[in-house]
Amino acid sequence: MLKIYPKLDDVPEALREHYKLEGGQYVPQLSDDHPVLVHNKTLVSEKSAATAKVKELEADIEEAKKTSVPRGHVAVAKADAELLNEVKALGPIAEVKTKLTEHESLKAEVAKAQRTENQRKVAAALGYNEAAFLQLANLPDMEIREKDGKKSVVALVKDGDKVVEKVATEYVEATYAPLLPALKAKGETTVSTSGASAGVTGAADPFAAAREFGKQWNQTAASAGDVASRFGIAKTA
Repeated sequence: MLKIYPKLDDVPEALREHYKLEGGQYVPQLSDDHPVLVHNKTLVSEKSAATAKVKELEADIEEAKKTSVPRGHVAVAKADAELLNEVKALGPIAEVKTKLTEHESLKAEVAKAQRTENQRKVAAALGYNEAAFLQLANLPDMEIREKDGKKSVVALVKDGDKVVEKVATEYVEATYAPLLPALKAKGETTVSTSGASAGVTGAADPFAAAREFGKQWNQTAASAGDVASRFGIAKTA
């Protein structure tokens, strides 16, 4: 039935009614729902989809060729490229690193100087011996505040992730109790490190004893009671 014949006489007589001359040959006339035609339509559709996909891939390849990255280069986001240009404008990377290091060191020095100056002002506001006060270890940040013409000092004490404000005098007297005589000393101070018979008097430097005691206090992990029993402090007129 699906055979094609060059002449009508070659077509079996019983099938001639199903054949038609097309292009100089006799071909069978099939209905649209014939399995052969249905399958042929499927093949044509698949071929068309495949052809379209090939064209799409070819277009992608051509676009990639236009935007390909040369050997030795890498593709980066536009924002990163702009940032790189800004960094280059600052000079050689070695110089940039040096500037950053120096900047951080300068910031640390300025912060330290500002903290020391603030501690001097706090010592004066609290009426403490400045030299002795500066020797205290682990002092929290402190602020001098003024309200209604009256000044007050608060200690900003870290408590976990929080910062708690405490009255500065109460905090200092509770934390550095054994050092209060040195903190309140106005003139010559005597510090004994091994009992009453071994006293050190700072006649030439009235604050030398306070600094020595502060050094020993920083190096000792003893409690306030232990320190009081280990060191003898006497304020002289």
